[in-house]
Amino acid sequence: MTNFIKGLISMINNASGDNPRMRPNFWIIAGITFIILLVAAVGFYFALLASAGVGETQHFTVQSGQTITSIATNLKQDNLIKSVWGFKFWLKLTGKVIVQPGSYKISPIYSTPKIASIIASGDTANVTVTIPEGFTLTQIANLLGQKEVIVQEDFLEAANSFPPDYEFSKYRPAGQSLEGFLFPDTYRLIKGDITAVIRIMLDNFGAKYRNEIESDLGDKDLYKILIIASMVEREAKTQKDREQIAAVLYNRLEAGMRLDVDATVRYITDNWEDPITRTDLSIDSPYNTRRYAGLPPGPICNPGLASIKAVLNPPSSDYYYYLTDFEGITHYTETLQKHNENKLKYLL
Repeated sequence: MTNFIKGLISMINNASGDNPRMRPNFWIIAGITFIILLVAAVGFYFALLASAGVGETQHFTVQSGQTITSIATNLKQDNLIKSVWGFKFWLKLTGKVIVQPGSYKISPIYSTPKIASIIASGDTANVTVTIPEGFTLTQIANLLGQKEVIVQEDFLEAANSFPPDYEFSKYRPAGQSLEGFLFPDTYRLIKGDITAVIRIMLDNFGAKYRNEIESDLGDKDLYKILIIASMVEREAKTQKDREQIAAVLYNRLEAGMRLDVDATVRYITDNWEDPITRTDLSIDSPYNTRRYAGLPPGPICNPGLASIKAVLNPPSSDYYYYLTDFEGITHYTETLQKHNENKLKYLL
């Protein structure tokens, strides 16, 4: 553009000269130049300085590895910028050709330079959230709601009907929620995008499944493994206890005994702090392993990898009972008589 203008000025100078006959050409060229510069200025204004319009601030997501052209096209389609060329031109002009993935708060009243600067700055609307091991779907929804990542009710609805399009989804029974599959970890989550939030957790579970779980799974049912691991996660505090409790649960399942896992009752009542009452223990629910033998219908939380591995590779054990005392120490026994003796010894 600069060379073009210089060329025009040179032409004007040459055209004017000292020859009166050339003066008409001078004014013609000068007029054309003025029109060109005016058009360029108007184009520059609409491409860069003018806002795209009016409207509410919205979340705009930049995916990892997305090209500048693709980003600019999406901005144009969302009516956030007026010109794809203007957005790309400003990034190149300012040297900000690397943009950061994430979700950005952008208003259509912003100018193109401001929008380009926001996206290039990495000042995303993302939030870092740590999902603790053993959190239930409801607890995850509440946590994400507190962090203003999503609306709790919308998240639960999405998790209950999420499409089974992962390789491990074949183990998830029809009609069951994602309880057990949302891998506990620290995440950088995009505000307002429920699908992205769920998928980043499922992607993480998928990576753990391929790299850590699948080789040990063999012909076992992953869903049953997750159910047992979820109980282990809620009942055990150390890796040794995870392994021993997994062994106890397997022994009781094989013997046709009720599992008697208090955590399953807490899952029904969503009470993870206060003492369990007799009324709680008598709740008629397939999740109540105090009343029904066998496994509950689904996981009671989202277990971590340590609990899953403990269930995949339990030690050989003769224990059928366990209890945890007030100091957090777990005691194991082979018989009900010894278990009752431990109750008197450690819980009274």
